[in-house]
Amino acid sequence: MGVVRAELHFPANGSLKDKRTYLRSMRAKLTRSFGATFAEVGYQDLWQRADVVFAIAASGLSGLEAVLDEAETYLGSQDWELVSLAREVYEVDG
Repeated sequence: MGVVRAELHFPANGSLKDKRTYLRSMRAKLTRSFGATFAEVGYQDLWQRADVVFAIAASGLSGLEAVLDEAETYLGSQDWELVSLAREVYEVDG
């Protein structure tokens, strides 16, 4: 399982409604295309910032790394600014 935490900046946003539009689109893309679970975990009251976390599970490490790379590429290629990104990978024995 991989967990990614990203801090985002939305320089063109003028309201929380604008930010929520971006976050809804982001959630839809990450869940539909990558099978991720998604949550906004910080800066909920600021319209130009977001702290988000998403998790992706896969049966193999190489497949997981490839999916995480694609998801991170998506985050870095949008209209918002990717301020920081941290990835944790957990291997589950079992």
